[in-house]
Amino acid sequence: MQAPPPIPTVDIADPSILRWDSIGLMLIRDFISEEQEATMIHAFHARDPAKEGKKRVSQHFGYHFDYSTFGASESTFTPLPSYISDILPRLPIQHYLPDQFTIQYYPPGSGIPPHVDTHSMFAEALYSLSFGSTVSMTFRMAGPNDARKMRLPKRSAQDMETAAASSASSTPPGEEDKPEEVVHPSWELVLPPRSLLLMTGPSRYGYTHAIRPRKTDIIDGQAVPRQGRYSITMRSSRRGDEIGCDCAYPGVCDARIRDEMAARAADSR
Repeated sequence: MQAPPPIPTVDIADPSILRWDSIGLMLIRDFISEEQEATMIHAFHARDPAKEGKKRVSQHFGYHFDYSTFGASESTFTPLPSYISDILPRLPIQHYLPDQFTIQYYPPGSGIPPHVDTHSMFAEALYSLSFGSTVSMTFRMAGPNDARKMRLPKRSAQDMETAAASSASSTPPGEEDKPEEVVHPSWELVLPPRSLLLMTGPSRYGYTHAIRPRKTDIIDGQAVPRQGRYSITMRSSRRGDEIGCDCAYPGVCDARIRDEMAARAADSR
């Protein structure tokens, strides 16, 4: 079910900033200029010209995202291009800065399955810089079904996306006779080109976010065709004793799930 989006608060000092303080969400419109946007798009395709086309393409800078741990690699590092390093001093949270950057190209019509980003391996602030096409991102408070999917075996990157895309069919043994759960209503937030989204608090830890795969989005009552979209996801990695999480959403917290699985394994011995 889709719900009307909550009403944001407009920053008095800067009307380009919208806040949803109750869930820790912030959107900054026109965070980068059109010239910066053009530079980023050109640099992306110059680096991987053979991969242009209809497929989703990823590039990594800083410590590369590790799809086996859902954290950041400790050994694979690519220096930041200036178009990324130049924007870091302008990020809203400065007491720690991202060191893991994933740039993705989404061809028209593609989407992202509903998911909650890893809690334990990255610090709280999660940034997404959108450029290219406008797109609507769907938010929904995570529920028991999301918690069940996170407990499926072998959560590789491919398994996670498959499980998220086919949520209703991924029913673990013993769950078949349980009554159908009430799914929290979702709402859509329009991400304009050149905007920066910041997720903290509940929106970071307790809400799923997704982009529905479709050719158009309804914006202000009008059907707007999607074009190619790019995003830069920016995260701050945790290392050693920093790894962990004590958030208020244990059902979808990888740290709590890992402890739970370990306890069950110990009890079964």
